[in-house]
Amino acid sequence: MKRILLPLAAALLLTACAQNEKTAPKPVTGYSEPDLGWLFLEEGPYTLSTTVAAAPGPADLVLVTDLSLMAPEPDTVLTASVTVEDDGALEVPLGELAPGFYQLRLRDTLRWNIGVRPEELVSEPDAKDDFEEFWKQTFAELAEVPMEAEMTPLPEWSNDLRTGYEVRFRSFGGAVAGGILSVPNAPGKYPTVVQYMGYGAEPFYFDPSSAPDRIDFLVSVRDQGIFKAGQERWIDRGLASKETFYYRGAFCDAKRALDFLFSLDQVDPERVVAMGESQGGALTTVAAAWDDRLQAISIAVPFLGDYPDYARIVEWPVHEVWAAADGEGLDRATLMDMLTYFDMKNFAPQVTCPVIMAFGLQDPTCPPHTNFSIYNNLGSKEKQFVCIPTCGHAMWLEAAWPPVRDAFLSPWQ
Repeated sequence: MKRILLPLAAALLLTACAQNEKTAPKPVTGYSEPDLGWLFLEEGPYTLSTTVAAAPGPADLVLVTDLSLMAPEPDTVLTASVTVEDDGALEVPLGELAPGFYQLRLRDTLRWNIGVRPEELVSEPDAKDDFEEFWKQTFAELAEVPMEAEMTPLPEWSNDLRTGYEVRFRSFGGAVAGGILSVPNAPGKYPTVVQYMGYGAEPFYFDPSSAPDRIDFLVSVRDQGIFKAGQERWIDRGLASKETFYYRGAFCDAKRALDFLFSLDQVDPERVVAMGESQGGALTTVAAAWDDRLQAISIAVPFLGDYPDYARIVEWPVHEVWAAADGEGLDRATLMDMLTYFDMKNFAPQVTCPVIMAFGLQDPTCPPHTNFSIYNNLGSKEKQFVCIPTCGHAMWLEAAWPPVRDAFLSPWQ
C-alpha cells in the first residue's frame, strides 16, 4: 500500500481507499487528485477504509464537524470503538453524513479531514442592500485617480525574446500599486496571464525565455509584493469602517491592474486570464466580479470567504481581526457587518466567466468550507473544482495542480 504524509500538526501516515455505496443522483463538477477516498461525492452511507501509522489494538475514534473546531467542545457526529490491525488497517463505517467537512480523530493523536458532497454545502450570500452601490461608488472614485503608470525596464530579466519591467501606477486614494511585467519584444497581440499574489508573498520575476509568446503580469497590491518593505500584517488595518478597511484599496488595486494591462497595445483582449492562490484567489475573484474582460480565472485555496463560518473553523485570520478590533474598542457584531462588504461569497454571484478552483482537504488556513462558500455561489455556467486530499494550504507546492489549471485555461492562451 502507498503511504501519504499529511501536512498536519500531528505526524500522520495514511493510505486510504474508500467507496460510496450509492451512485450520485446528479453529476458533480469536480474530483480528487489523487483519489484517496477522503472526498465523498456520491450519496451515502459511507465507509472509510484506511491504513494508519498507529499502534495496533483497540482505539477510540471520533468524528466532529469542522464548523465546531473553534468551540470549547466540538460537535461530535460519531464515536466508535475500533481496532487498528497489525498492519495499520482500519475500517470505519461512517453511515449517512450531511454535506460538508469533518475531522476524524483517532486516539486524540491522529487527525485528518474528510469531505462529503461539497457542492451541496449551503452558505448563502449575506451582502447588505448597499453592497453593489458601495462598490460602484468606490470604483467610480478609482476611475477619477490618474493612473500615472511607469514601466521601468529590468535588464537582468530581459533578453531578445521578452523584456521585463517593474510597474508602478496610482490607485484608489492615490496609493501606489503595480507589479512585475514581462512582454514579448516582437510586434503583435499576445495572450496574457495575470497573477495575483498571496498574503505577504514574496515577489518573483519571469524568465524571459520561459514563455516568449505570452505576456505575464504579477500584481502587487498596496504595501505588499514589491512594495512590502518589511510589513507583515494588513488584514487588521482600518477596521473601523468599510470606507477605511485595507481591502477596499487592495481590491481597487486588483481592478486597476487590469486597467493598466488593457492599456497596453500588445495585449490581445480576447485572451486574458487571471489566477491566484490564497489572497491571490480572493483578488482574482474580485477582479472577475467587476471586470468582464477576463476570459477565465483560476482560484486556488481562496482567502476571505465566509467570515462568520471562518471564525468557527480556524484561528487565523478572523480571530486576529477580532483581537485588533477589541483593542480598538470596536463592537464585534458591527465589525462582522462591515466584513460582509469584503466577503468573497458576496462577490461570487457576479463572476460569470469560466472558473477552476483547487482546494486542500487538510487546509488549516483557508479551510475547504470557506472555499466552497465561494464556489457554490459563483455565477459561472462553467466551473470545476479539484481536491488535493493531502494538501494543507500550500497548493503552490503541489505538482498535480499546475497541469490541471493550465489545461483548463489553455483555450484562452
